Amino acid sequence: MNYQDQLVKRLNSSLPSGQSLAPILSDLLNISMDSAYRRISGKTQFSLNESIKIAEHFSIGLDSLKSPNQQSASIRFTHLKAKQASFKEYLESLLQNLKMIEHAESGKLYYSCLDIPIFQNLSLPNLGAFKMFYWMHAVMEVEELQGKVLEKDTISQELIDFGRAIFDQYSKIPSIELWTTNTLNSTLRQIEFYFNSGYIRSEEVLQDLYSDLEELIDRQETMAERGTKVINRIPEENEKQNFSLYESDIELSNNGALAIVNGVRLSFIGHLTFNTLISDHPQLNEMTYNWYDRLVRKSTLISEVAAKQRYQFFRHLKSELAESKQRILG
Repeated sequence: MNYQDQLVKRLNSSLPSGQSLAPILSDLLNISMDSAYRRISGKTQFSLNESIKIAEHFSIGLDSLKSPNQQSASIRFTHLKAKQASFKEYLESLLQNLKMIEHAESGKLYYSCLDIPIFQNLSLPNLGAFKMFYWMHAVMEVEELQGKVLEKDTISQELIDFGRAIFDQYSKIPSIELWTTNTLNSTLRQIEFYFNSGYIRSEEVLQDLYSDLEELIDRQETMAERGTKVINRIPEENEKQNFSLYESDIELSNNGALAIVNGVRLSFIGHLTFNTLISDHPQLNEMTYNWYDRLVRKSTLISEVAAKQRYQFFRHLKSELAESKQRILG
C-alpha cells in the first residue's frame, strides 16, 4: 500500500468543494508551491514531521491509513477542563465539525438518540441554559458554578447564541435519527432532580424550561411530518427531505453518531455524558455503519410516512412531558 497516496486522497476528500490542496500544504509546511505539488504527486515523500503536522492540522489519524484489519484506532477528543472557557471551546469544536460535514459534497449524519440530540438541546434558550448549567455544574464541576442555582442570567448570552448557531448548522445537514419512547426521559429526570435538589428554585425558570421542551417536541413532530429540518420558511432544494426519523424498538445504549464526509466515515462515540470520542479508523467505522444499517432496518420510519405511528410516538412523548410538568409545577 502506498501510504502517501492514501494520505493525499484523504486530504483531498476532507477539503470543501473548490479548494486546492497545494496552497494549503505550502502554507502549513512552509514549502514552495512546486514542493507541495511534488509531494501531492508522490515524487517527494512527506517527512515524519510533515506527516504528523498534516495529521494534526486535518484531524486525521495516521493509523487509519494502515490495513483496514488493524484492530487499534486513534481517538480524538475535546480536553475539557473545569472552566466555562473550556466548555466554550467544546461548543466551538462541535460547530466546526458540523461545518465540515455541511461543506462536504455528500455529507450525512446518522444519530442514535438515547437522549435528545445535543443540537436540539442547545437550540432553545431556556432548555439550552439548563443543559449547559447541568453539564458544567454536575459533570465538569466548574468551580464558579458550584453553590449556584439556575437563574435567568446564570448562563451567558454568548453561550446561548453558540447553541443556536450549532442548531442552525445542524439543520443544513441531512440526517437519519433513531429515537425511542425513552429519549425524553433523561432530560426530564435531570430537571426533576435539580428541582428537588434546590438547584432550580424559580417557578418562572421551570415554566420557561417546560415551555421550551414542549416547543422542541412540537418542532420535532413537524420536522418528521415534512421530512425536513427547515420548517419556519420554504426550504431550499438541498434542504428538502434532509431529515429521516425512525422509532427504534431496540433500546439504545448511548448517544452516538456516524458522519459520512465525501465518502469517508467518522465515528462520534458518546463519552462522559455529552462529550464525544472521534475516530476515522476504517474498520471501526465500517462496524459502526453496519450497526446503524441493521438498526435502521429493524426500526419504523415515522417521517413523511406512517402518520398513525408518528402520532402515537409523539403523543407518548408529550404525555411523559405533561406528567413531569404536573409533578413539578402542579
